Amino acid sequence: MKSKKALIISIIVFIVVGILALLIVLNKGHVGSYALVKVEKVEAPEEIKPKLELKLENEYLSSKNKKETVGMTVTIDGETVTDGVTFTSSDEDIVKINKDNELVAVSDGKATITANYDGMDATAEIRVITPIKSMTFTTTNSTIRVGKDLQMKLKVTPSDAYIDTLTYTSSDEEIATVDPSGIVTGVAPGKVTITVYDSFTETEKKVNLTIRK
Repeated sequence: MKSKKALIISIIVFIVVGILALLIVLNKGHVGSYALVKVEKVEAPEEIKPKLELKLENEYLSSKNKKETVGMTVTIDGETVTDGVTFTSSDEDIVKINKDNELVAVSDGKATITANYDGMDATAEIRVITPIKSMTFTTTNSTIRVGKDLQMKLKVTPSDAYIDTLTYTSSDEEIATVDPSGIVTGVAPGKVTITVYDSFTETEKKVNLTIRK
């Protein structure tokens, strides 16, 4: 008698559990407003878009040499493309683009060049400058005390030449250092050579200094 009663209870429990399981499936893991199963939304991986790049042969052009040109290279994911590329200048009073897709200087200033290919854009900046013809150190003091500063005086021609292409270096920074504006600081006694280099004309000037206690 007891076994029959237990069998009936088991059947009832099985039916109830089955109904609940069916309801959970039909309600996507929910019983009423309570979620028994948390379903996380899996986002699709982000689409990797092709990368277009524009590279210039030089970042400067001389406004004094109208025959000078700067070439351009366009790549997409590292592969060079030529057909179907169009170029524009943000200011044709500064830089124009010739029929060979080369940059030609018009006047001093800065312009942005844009390359367009298959609906994609890439940009690069170019500056038209008045280049340095000559430069001379006019600093009269050749001696610096340790811990003291000396502003290197550099005369360039023409007077309106672009000087942001200049860099200063010291032959021995344990004796003297020099900052980007040409200020030399004595570090330890000894002799040192300060060099100024023009990256556009690839010319340089040197001056020898003595550091004393």
